[in-house]
Amino acid sequence: MDLKPLDSIERLMTLLLPQADEIVARRPRSFHKNGPEIYLLKEGHFWLHRRVDDLQMSMAKAPHIFGLAELLIPVGDTTYVKFAADSEVYALSGAKAQALLNEQPALWQDVSRILAFHLHFSTWRDLHLLNDNAYDTIRGKLLELEKHDESLRKSTTILNYILGTTKLSRSTILRVMKNLTDGGYLEAQRGKLIRIVHLPLRY
Repeated sequence: MDLKPLDSIERLMTLLLPQADEIVARRPRSFHKNGPEIYLLKEGHFWLHRRVDDLQMSMAKAPHIFGLAELLIPVGDTTYVKFAADSEVYALSGAKAQALLNEQPALWQDVSRILAFHLHFSTWRDLHLLNDNAYDTIRGKLLELEKHDESLRKSTTILNYILGTTKLSRSTILRVMKNLTDGGYLEAQRGKLIRIVHLPLRY
């Protein structure tokens, strides 16, 4: 089931887009360089990175709104985003977004729904990162990759996806992937995920 609150995103897009400016998608962006900033993704997708080590924390596709948490509890410049080159992205200051929302306070409920969606996704993501062995982490990342749309799966190898989102070594990932493909547990072509047949709970 897709939990993404598309109706809430649409209502906030309608409110915020007329006051936002289109930005260059190829440049990494911070949420809090000169004060909180809100990003409105109309087309394409983006990756959220941890600044301290460039770890890829999550990916989301359009339509999407992010940076909303900074309106409530600013935490500073700890993360940044990278957009796909073909993305259509708009930005506006947190102060302007907050003023617009205060004019229509009922829309704060939509902000809450989007933040709840982010929280649920983060919890689901962390469930398989807080494991004691590499296989559990790889299994979780494969299931995560399977949830993404086909365009992302065709443009990203399994190895690069797991390397970018975990601290596992290349050799460990390749060893587990070889065993899974040889065992018929998943199908891959040129290193890219085609489909998951069945991933055992234990390795």
